[in-house]
Amino acid sequence: MAQKRFEPTAEILDWTTYKRAIISKGRLVSRMGLVAEIGEVGASLLSLRLPDADGEVAGGGDALTWEFTHPLHYLMSEGAVGGVIGPVANRIGGAKATIGKRTLKLDANEGDNCLHSGARSTLYRFWHLSVENDGILAELEVPHRADGFPGRRVFKAFYRFNDQGDALELTLSMRSTRDTLVNMTHHPYWNLGGGEALTGHLLEIPALGALVLDEGQIPTGEMMDWEAVGNDFSKPTSLDLKRADYDLHFVLPEDRGFNARLSYPRLGRSLTIESDKPGIQLYTRSGGSLEAPSGDAEAGAVEGLPEAVCLEPQLHPDAPNHSEFPSIELRAKETYEHRMIYHLNW
Repeated sequence: MAQKRFEPTAEILDWTTYKRAIISKGRLVSRMGLVAEIGEVGASLLSLRLPDADGEVAGGGDALTWEFTHPLHYLMSEGAVGGVIGPVANRIGGAKATIGKRTLKLDANEGDNCLHSGARSTLYRFWHLSVENDGILAELEVPHRADGFPGRRVFKAFYRFNDQGDALELTLSMRSTRDTLVNMTHHPYWNLGGGEALTGHLLEIPALGALVLDEGQIPTGEMMDWEAVGNDFSKPTSLDLKRADYDLHFVLPEDRGFNARLSYPRLGRSLTIESDKPGIQLYTRSGGSLEAPSGDAEAGAVEGLPEAVCLEPQLHPDAPNHSEFPSIELRAKETYEHRMIYHLNW
């Protein structure tokens, strides 16, 4: 690991101008030379980079996540790249949920189901960025039922590096004027190998098992063991997308030390994800290219995206329709909070 110590900084920068409006981004530098950038669209993690090989240039090394060059890529692309997902991550079966005696009809944006709160999710909104307590605070206010969910709500996403400079911390929170639903998560696309295939990565998830899903990826309420999953990620196991793609939700025990650990042994790199929520979604993508956003030549296409894995801490999907799952209801004027830590070794 690099030995040089850098001056930690947090600042807001102009990123680009779109339709005469200045689009901003936040930039964080850690004591160990990690650099993170945060965008207005979706409060997205635009990039997370290592210092260079000599440890002399902060953020001068490999990117650890997918990076796009224009805000429209985050606003209009599929895949929730780098974004903060709210109010409710993952799927809600039949795009229906109840709060007390009220039935909510939500945006069915994946067949008959609602995925990541639909087209009006926090992913596709502009958050306000500011510097606060040596970190970047993103804030968003959403009117009652503007996304199908009750309450005028205030969302916050606070990014900061820890004092040692080797971990990016993210705290998500929400308050509502009415009883509502909330299950927020974060959706970076990780590749620790400088763009190499995921085959060289090892993944460990200390789970009890994975939820059984129906044809629409909605939980049945049952849980499958590691044999049914196909790979036993309870111990470090290779991610090989030639064998299988993944879109599974794992149930974690209370006494776990972490939610997931991803490593790239050839370069001596690892990412350990900690969270106070009892589940984690594993999702893999083969990479490739991303078409230019429709009707806008300025943003352009994205080429050469590497294979990547998403590891999304959260409560369980379709929870409003499963009484045996932890509830995702939030009472009016109470505060929801979800704290995540991305601890890095290199």
